[in-house]
Amino acid sequence: MNQTARMARDNGVVGAGGAGFPTHVKLDSSVDTLVVNAAECEPLLYKDQTVLEQCLDTFAEGTRMAADAVGAERIAVAVKAKHAALIERLRDELPPSMEVAPLVDAYPSGDEFITVYEVTGRSIPKGGIPLDVGVVVNNVETLYNLGLKAPVTEKFVTVSGDVPDTVTLKVPLGITLRAVLDAAGAPVENKGFVVGGPMMGSVTDDLDAPVTKTTAGILVLPQGHSLLVRKARTDPQVHKIAYSCDQCFRCTDLCPRDLLGHGVKPHKAMISASFSPDAATAWQETALYCCECALCTLYSCPEDLDPFRMMVLSKRALLAKGIRPEKQDVTPHPMYPHRRTPTTMLVRRLGLEPYLAEHRYAEFTGAPAALEFPLTQHIGAPSVPVVKKGARVQAGTLLAEIPEKALGSRIFTSLAGRVSAVEPDRIFIEL
Repeated sequence: MNQTARMARDNGVVGAGGAGFPTHVKLDSSVDTLVVNAAECEPLLYKDQTVLEQCLDTFAEGTRMAADAVGAERIAVAVKAKHAALIERLRDELPPSMEVAPLVDAYPSGDEFITVYEVTGRSIPKGGIPLDVGVVVNNVETLYNLGLKAPVTEKFVTVSGDVPDTVTLKVPLGITLRAVLDAAGAPVENKGFVVGGPMMGSVTDDLDAPVTKTTAGILVLPQGHSLLVRKARTDPQVHKIAYSCDQCFRCTDLCPRDLLGHGVKPHKAMISASFSPDAATAWQETALYCCECALCTLYSCPEDLDPFRMMVLSKRALLAKGIRPEKQDVTPHPMYPHRRTPTTMLVRRLGLEPYLAEHRYAEFTGAPAALEFPLTQHIGAPSVPVVKKGARVQAGTLLAEIPEKALGSRIFTSLAGRVSAVEPDRIFIEL
């Protein structure tokens, strides 16, 4: 493992764009291109823009370190072309070795398969990863964390939606969602909440849940908003409405992964609802290659059905049967450039236009009484506690280690305090 990969491992750096893949694994590789994902894929999220606007030098240092670690000859910062002022600043202030690659303002441009294709012209194989085409992709905040050269103890979180002020805050890991909302001055009475973006985020009513390494934003909406209702459907409800699908193929026609040539067919997953679990397998198999962007449900379907959830359920059923993705070269669909989904149209379809607003950055000034650290904040095995109840800890103290010979990430406390409990799946700190 090279020195930078080792540093990323030691400091608990993971993908901060949502997935939480341990960064040290990506950096322990050799490629010719490093792509920085600054697309800010989801509407109403602004954290990546904020990092670039507020912390450009640290981001640039982390990017340089990552590029040196993987031996990348090309460094491309992928930003949506609509951010003209930010692009101009990046071109003026980033080192000459880092180019800016403007992206079409379409959803889901932040999907790494789409970003790699748009920036390099290379098609990641079906069932493959960017490394298969000589590329490593890292999120803006991930590279900022790398550039800090210190344990990951804070997170950039956007609070947007039905709020008086759209703001991105840098907050300590482990504080509650409620504390973030309070710091942002966001109302909570008669509101519903989506953690993450409106497309791939999840509805929650637990505002005492903690901020983790992958928390990107909190979307506040009026109770009863159509997005909250659709996201709150149960599995039986999803199955029940699937029977009314008339196979218009609209979900497949606009599927981003199908347009890339990956053969993802949401309409087939809808048919699978009519079959027994064994007979459904053939109709479900394309779900293995779904990126779970939810476009098919929240934009494409004209009947308010839920092909996205049917794809998720299908993937889960296939994996339970031991069926795994197979790697295969692909050719993008000739209609790829013409069937992209403009973000402006998506926002309108979601009923979120009233919540588009100027955003600002703010430091967190709250005084939480306690912190909570789930032991799974990343892809891989749960971290293993290395502290005991009653121990005094300082900010940056290691709380949990990567299990031996496992994929995982270290976890550090963000503030000083006393370990009040060590449970099988989480650690609590009393401040």
